[in-house]
Amino acid sequence: MSTIEEVKSRLDIVETVGSYVPNLKRSGRTWKANCPFHNERTPSFIVDPTRNSWHCFGACSTGGDVIEFVRRFEGLEFREALRRCAERAGVELRPPTRAEREQREQHEQLLSANEAAAVFFQAALDSPEGAAALAYAEGRGLDAGARRDWQIGYAPDSWQALTDHLGARGFGPDVLIAAGLAIEGNRGPYDRFRGRLIFPTRDERGRLTGFGGRALLDDQEPKYLNTPQTPLFDKSGTLYGVDRAGPEARRAEQLIVVEGYMDVIGCWQAGLRNVSASMGTAISERQMRLVKRFTPNVVLALDADNAGSEATLRAVGVAAGAADHDTVATIDWRGLVSYQDVLRADIRIAALPEGEDPDSLARKNPDDLRTLIAEARPVADHLFDAIEERTNLEDPRARSQAVEALAPTVAAMAAAVVRAHWLQRLARLGRISEAAAQALVARGRGPVRPAPVPSSRELAAAARQQQPPPGTPPASDVNPGETQLLRLLLRYPSCRDAGAALDADTFEDGAYRRLFEAWCADEDLVARLEQLDEELRELYASLSAGALPEAYGQMTEAQLREEVEGTAWQLRTRRRQARVRAETGAVAEQIAEARREGAGVLEFALSAAERGALPADAASEEAELATSFVELSRQQRELARAFAAAGEYGEHIEQPETYGDTNGGLEAPDGAE
Repeated sequence: MSTIEEVKSRLDIVETVGSYVPNLKRSGRTWKANCPFHNERTPSFIVDPTRNSWHCFGACSTGGDVIEFVRRFEGLEFREALRRCAERAGVELRPPTRAEREQREQHEQLLSANEAAAVFFQAALDSPEGAAALAYAEGRGLDAGARRDWQIGYAPDSWQALTDHLGARGFGPDVLIAAGLAIEGNRGPYDRFRGRLIFPTRDERGRLTGFGGRALLDDQEPKYLNTPQTPLFDKSGTLYGVDRAGPEARRAEQLIVVEGYMDVIGCWQAGLRNVSASMGTAISERQMRLVKRFTPNVVLALDADNAGSEATLRAVGVAAGAADHDTVATIDWRGLVSYQDVLRADIRIAALPEGEDPDSLARKNPDDLRTLIAEARPVADHLFDAIEERTNLEDPRARSQAVEALAPTVAAMAAAVVRAHWLQRLARLGRISEAAAQALVARGRGPVRPAPVPSSRELAAAARQQQPPPGTPPASDVNPGETQLLRLLLRYPSCRDAGAALDADTFEDGAYRRLFEAWCADEDLVARLEQLDEELRELYASLSAGALPEAYGQMTEAQLREEVEGTAWQLRTRRRQARVRAETGAVAEQIAEARREGAGVLEFALSAAERGALPADAASEEAELATSFVELSRQQRELARAFAAAGEYGEHIEQPETYGDTNGGLEAPDGAE
């Protein structure tokens, strides 16, 4: 039995899922609840203990085993989900190395030091020395309940108070410095936080990883002081309050991102619980990836001052870049289909009144704050208004820059009618034709990825075009891309982080998928080969025996990671392309058959469906057929465009062929977009 199977066999799926879904109830031989992954009134989430699996029969239409449930619910990579399930099941994935044991011990020491510091800070706030800080906290609306719930404290205005206190409790200078609580000085360590109101910061798992200190004097700099980067804390990957906001965001299917500690607490007191803070104006991609673990839907409620406005514009780009993307489609009246990479997210902007922030609004009128959040505008509305307001529309160069900045936003819109509206507005803003605006938008399509290392395109191209070296095992029915990807992961340790971030369903072949899961579960897979079944051992040997193109040996670690990500994207996108192409072809054949039988109303239905003008009560077979064809055709062509826009990955992929007479006469002329 493999380690993964042992973990699954030892876990009671009903007990494990029930610890996340409290309303799970027995229904015959299965258990039922409202799905934890989407809002619904009628329970459609089923757990079947006899099959050791779960499935949502509602909007999610997905399912899996206990590890997949934990992965989805916690927003984890497969390896981390497996590790947590293994801990719960009492299964040791493998003995930790000496370095891992030392790292774990260090983390435990730092966490203990942070918890002890939090207790010290809280006690100091209620001491005579903390009277001024307490008065400030109460003046900001932090009553006793809020101070207790959020563990608000006070760092005495002393050089050694915390250092001496924790030192007397067995925490040495090295631990305090490593935790970011103390700074090494000429005369020894001294307190980092002095004379400040303290806000403990916890990660998504509830671990106290760092602190933020708010200045109490006008001339005290900086205004906010955070724990420096430590083995536990990294501000760019941390969101204040995420341990509380995460579960609430799942239930609300939306996370509100604000700037500061007080904004979070103020919103919480106003009844808004799905709120987390970036702890400053610069929202990072890592923070947005953390948001994505809980929900793809984000409301940005940043301060209305100039810095906040600039931060909102930056945050929109970061949020869009970190969000997942789907492929949908467009079609013109002739039946030309194209694919478009669109955001699988809803990013909205809450327009705060000038000079206000969420905390001030929460204290003045909580109802106004809740209304502003509920009426948050789609990102396109905000971006167009903001960029138009700051652009000199009489300057052709400024107009050009504005149009270039807004084109990717239009490109990411899924609904054809909505996109057409914003395309017209983009053309008016730039004082250009809609055709010119469409060309700019088309250029902005495709998955959002960081810019490649300069020479990676040439290296990747050489690797793909090079013939397999002698000794490569004969070709099989498995997609060559899957073989290349898994071989890369097995060959190059530097690809582990990029590989572990992939979903197992990247691999369509069952054996490849199982070997990938085993690779994720154990960094030293070679030492565990005997625990794999015979099929996986043979597959491992076959992949190890085959050589990779020499070009891969010339790549840097960053380029190899990029190659892993690009190959995985290519596999997923090709699979979607094949599915949509097959479905489009099937519907096209039905249309052709209907035309041969003289169904004249079909012509009208096709035209009306493309214009979005089908009557609401149009339930005829012809109308349904036309609507299906239009939607599937859109997907087919837009996916082709996503390939073309994908740069170095897309240029090596065949474009899907257009349908000729098969689509009933809707044939694309050469070179048509």
